Amino acid sequence: MNTVVKVGIGVGAFFIVNRMLQLNKLAANVTVSLAKIRVHKVNLSGIEIAATAKINNPSNVSVTIINPVVRLWNNKGALIAESPATGQSFPIAANRQSEVGEISLPLSWTTILPLLGIKDIASLVALFGKDGTKGLLKSFSSPIAMTVIMQVEGMTIETPKTVINK
Repeated sequence: MNTVVKVGIGVGAFFIVNRMLQLNKLAANVTVSLAKIRVHKVNLSGIEIAATAKINNPSNVSVTIINPVVRLWNNKGALIAESPATGQSFPIAANRQSEVGEISLPLSWTTILPLLGIKDIASLVALFGKDGTKGLLKSFSSPIAMTVIMQVEGMTIETPKTVINK
């Protein structure tokens, strides 16, 4: 084998190993939290819950995350709903906290009404009449949790579950 080819392979392997070590450090240190969780929209098809993901990156590695997806879980750990993947990319700067844009999760009325313990339209109207959309998240009959899952240069990172209806 030619010496130039050997050197090229060695340099390439060094850069690949170096990047893998940086990403491993990033995955070990990065924390993701959910903020501004709220009912964003109410219409005839259901409701839309919106949240902003804040990514705290204390490492010296800058990356781009792809496809942040919000998942909603019940108190038994079963998946209730998942937001559609949008293909959006967000840059995450090194040594700072970055905000991912608003991620929305549409929920149909057939999904949401059993979680609220509501059986008829009159109960739903009374719920909105009392607190509007602000009281809707707190009206769930059991704890509901949210997570964010995203791709970071081929690695999947999922946030811990955050209870949204305290």
